[in-house]
Amino acid sequence: MYKLVAWARPLDHPKGSLVLSFIAWKLVLLCIALTSPGPGYDTSTVLLHPHSNLAQAKAGSGWELASRLSNLVRWDAIYFTQLARRGYMWEQEWAFGWGFTNLVALTSRALGSSDYLWSPGPEALAAIILAHVFHLLSVLMLHELTLTVYLRSTTTRISSISVLAASLHIIAPAGMFLSAPYAESSFSFLNFAGYYLYAKAMLKHGEGSKTQRDCLLLLCGVAFGIATTCRVNGLFSGLLLVWDALACSTRILQSTDIATNVRHLLIVSIAGLLMACIAMVPQYLAYDEYCVRGSAETDKRPWCSFWPPSIYTWVQRQYWGVGFLNYWTISNLPLYILATPMLLILLGSGIWALQGCSNSKIGAGREKRENTKISSPLRINEVIAARFAIPQLVLAALALTNYHVQVITRLSSGYPVWYWWLASLILEDRKTSLMGRTWSTACVISRWMVIYAIVQGGLFASFLPPA
Repeated sequence: MYKLVAWARPLDHPKGSLVLSFIAWKLVLLCIALTSPGPGYDTSTVLLHPHSNLAQAKAGSGWELASRLSNLVRWDAIYFTQLARRGYMWEQEWAFGWGFTNLVALTSRALGSSDYLWSPGPEALAAIILAHVFHLLSVLMLHELTLTVYLRSTTTRISSISVLAASLHIIAPAGMFLSAPYAESSFSFLNFAGYYLYAKAMLKHGEGSKTQRDCLLLLCGVAFGIATTCRVNGLFSGLLLVWDALACSTRILQSTDIATNVRHLLIVSIAGLLMACIAMVPQYLAYDEYCVRGSAETDKRPWCSFWPPSIYTWVQRQYWGVGFLNYWTISNLPLYILATPMLLILLGSGIWALQGCSNSKIGAGREKRENTKISSPLRINEVIAARFAIPQLVLAALALTNYHVQVITRLSSGYPVWYWWLASLILEDRKTSLMGRTWSTACVISRWMVIYAIVQGGLFASFLPPA
């Protein structure tokens, strides 16, 4: 009965409705993975299990299901599961999130041996479980973050946009990457958690609760640091702390409440150092292995003499060709076309937030068209939204100029502003005239998200690009 009520009246049971929607969507993706034809041109997944023939003989009919579920272990997921099993062996493997792979290794040991029940091994099973758990946690975290960032004018209207934003995260274009052994879902949760702590700290600052603000900022730095060990683009979230540090420094130079601002600057700096120290752990371990333990200078890798000596940037450039405009080739044009919708969404929503969230008064457009009176329009905290837009815009700009552009559809999953922008468009019901027809902007984008995630899921499970 609770399930029926949660779906029929989602605003009365927001978390319950989100959990049910999450399960329904994951079942759709699972069905796609199960019914996909197979590994396509690459059979790397079958090599992950050293005793696959023995396992097949002992597992019997259950082997077919396990084999089908192994469709989730595709592309970089093979790296993540292998690294969780044996650790980092080759230089290029350091491009894959150290934090996530070690968490998978710990979880697989806790689950125990499943060699005879799961074809790619216990690490793959652990990684898939973690991906689903973290995705659900990130959905619930985005819901809480939205409740925190939006000004509490009307409880019902806040519930509407928080449930909408979290629901959009469920069907994000990242699709199967949020279910497979990838670091996207763990990064999304940790990044949202860092944003949540930062937003709470800003609100406590406004209330004059300095001790609570300081503790929240320190926890924010820890969350961002751990997120960066899963995906290096988590470094962009540190720009929030840089913004605060610059603002405090400016107020100190202007001789405005020097003691308070010095304290705030000190806490922000410590939070930034905490983030940097945690983020540097994988880099330090790689530096120790390749640059310190070498028996002679000739054994050291070229990046050991760089400053900073980052194995990640070296591997990305050396093995994947990442660099300014390196991806701008005619052959990659289809990938830019594929990524264009997400890039436009990220850039458009980022500008929307920087400009003060021009449609933050949700209902104003509808009131004008329908000549109705909406007593309490929904407003976002424009200062927080503007700050949160900066990491998102930096990510979009680098994806356009430096990265393999197609990855933007999955990297975008961990940034909240575009969810709020799209949720506000849905509530505002904005229309656009094109080719003689009237289109709902939000409806078009939402349909694209669902279609893209489903098609991409089928391609991913069959080891076909793009990935």
